[in-house]
Amino acid sequence: MKLEGILEAPVGICITCVRSRNGPVVLGRTIKPEMDLYSTVCAIQNIWLAARAENLGLGWVSIIEDSVLKQALDIPTDIHIVAYLCLGHVSHFESQPELEQKGWLTRSELSSVLHFDKWHKE
Repeated sequence: MKLEGILEAPVGICITCVRSRNGPVVLGRTIKPEMDLYSTVCAIQNIWLAARAENLGLGWVSIIEDSVLKQALDIPTDIHIVAYLCLGHVSHFESQPELEQKGWLTRSELSSVLHFDKWHKE
């Protein structure tokens, strides 16, 4: 895997979520309090799609401990780190995911991840 993107990318973005924002009762989080995290991840997906549309590469870094990011960026302890992203120009886009190319993970058959009416057992 290519981890040099962390150093080479011209832009690093730390995405956070203030889980205590707006108090204990927030529309959309009453029954599922994790919805703020899901909304944050959806925003990241939108950034990823926009970057790709602009022919930019985006990498989601998952090898940095939150405590390291919080210290380096002076983020308060009560703030939840969702992602650290590297954004920049790339020489090319791969035709298939790198994990699949390297044999780490094979692509799932679509039929194995789609369920209609009820969850099917295998």
